[in-house]
Amino acid sequence: MSTNYNKVEHLKLLKKKSLNVNLNSEDSGKLLTYSTMTNGHLDWCIREHYLDLLENFKKGKIQNFQLCISFENTGKLTSDILDILESNLIILSTSEKSLGFSDLLEEVFDICETYLQDAEADFRDENSEVEFKNSIKEAYLKIQNFLNEE
Repeated sequence: MSTNYNKVEHLKLLKKKSLNVNLNSEDSGKLLTYSTMTNGHLDWCIREHYLDLLENFKKGKIQNFQLCISFENTGKLTSDILDILESNLIILSTSEKSLGFSDLLEEVFDICETYLQDAEADFRDENSEVEFKNSIKEAYLKIQNFLNEE
């Protein structure tokens, strides 16, 4: 994803969208990129919440399913907040750090999505439980290393 965030262009595209002006594919792509960057910034702003979830999982205070549902619900809430901000033409500046953090969080979301799909299809077994925990621990370690680079 490009790291070139243009606040003025983002606002212009949001205004066009709010006026129901059909956006060409290039503008739609740019708007999606800016929205994704802003969503990543929101995740960055609440990074302590994500870290608390991962810490509680690591300490055994919450289990696999609860971790995944909590991550999913938090992701939905940040998307809802983004929709509210954009519909009111409120935009936030993003930072380089938020992009990297967002990419690492996406790993956890992907691990959880697979876990929940397997649970729904009743594909879970002892090996998949161990694999899930190891994948989450590995992703958490990457996040910690990333944050320690600050």
